[in-house]
Amino acid sequence: MLDAACILFAKRGVRATTLDEIGAAAGVGRGQLYHFFAGKADLVADVVAVQVDQVITSARLFFDTMSTAADVHAWCESTVNAYASSDDAIRCPIGSLINELDQDNGPARKALQAGFVRWEALMAQGLQRVADNGGLTVGTDAQALAGGLLAAFQGGVLLADITGAVDPLRRALEFAVAGALAETPSPTG
Repeated sequence: MLDAACILFAKRGVRATTLDEIGAAAGVGRGQLYHFFAGKADLVADVVAVQVDQVITSARLFFDTMSTAADVHAWCESTVNAYASSDDAIRCPIGSLINELDQDNGPARKALQAGFVRWEALMAQGLQRVADNGGLTVGTDAQALAGGLLAAFQGGVLLADITGAVDPLRRALEFAVAGALAETPSPTG
């Protein structure tokens, strides 16, 4: 049920997707949905939590092993390339949810906020290892850089979605790290 809801919410949006459509996609009746979820708001909160976990799991692949400025550049490049090579819309799986959540859906909004906190903390841990290894310029705060990099990613993805091209995302990530990295690799063309 959660997988079906994740897919439908991503394709159609939270507001445009009905419980009946989710049930049909999952092969269950409305009664089964209500057995597990008090209502759509409850389901949405669980979907947000699932999406957050997927994003964090994916981000861990880079940030748990990040230790050099080259690793930061590799994450930026990999992120841009993943969007460039995909036929899907250019959207952050959790950032795109914010406009879909009703103002009174406190549990889903808290799950989303907690997800961004976890994501930023994961980034900060990786960037702190980079700093510890001399990869950040003197005086660069890894936590502040993580917040700025996450904001650059979100804004870059939004602008890339609007334009249909990854260039705004590439520029946002490049500018976010430009003055913070102590070693800058030569351009690869």
